[in-house]
Amino acid sequence: MKFGAIEVVEQQEMTTMPQEAASAWFATMTEICGATYKPIAYVGGQPVKGVNHVFIAEQTLVLAKPERHIVTVTINEFNGNYNLVSIERIF
Repeated sequence: MKFGAIEVVEQQEMTTMPQEAASAWFATMTEICGATYKPIAYVGGQPVKGVNHVFIAEQTLVLAKPERHIVTVTINEFNGNYNLVSIERIF
């Protein structure tokens, strides 16, 4: 695997995502105010300082009339700590 390149994993149902990815998701995405996120696919890992875990997810913004979007979510795992790197709207 090249440093900085995303290693795309074989796609499978989100009920069976890799343990490292599941830990990153649940440590980071369960306490975000103003929106909820549902993972659709785990794209893969990107070795950087630690590993960036890249997901495609459904975002639901908490508004009077909720808005739904498809987004990419990137979470960094380094030394056992997880940090949200970015949430970018696809559509």
